[in-house]
Amino acid sequence: MAAVGVRELKAKASEIIERSSRGERFLVTRRSRPTSVLLPIDEDLEDFIRAHAPEFIRMSKRARREYRAGKTRPRREVR
Repeated sequence: MAAVGVRELKAKASEIIERSSRGERFLVTRRSRPTSVLLPIDEDLEDFIRAHAPEFIRMSKRARREYRAGKTRPRREVR
């Protein structure tokens, strides 16, 4: 995984995003400290989010409970 500083990311955003869309991953750093990761969209993002976002996990569990309890609305009503 290539590392890229915030300054370089700003300066070369189009190039780095293009490279990422072709499958390359980037570790974004600020002052030499890791701050985030830039991944191509073809990653299994739901699994990544589930592994790293507790709030998403809580929302997903709540939605499943409500669905099982019949507390859902048809899609046409949500729009």
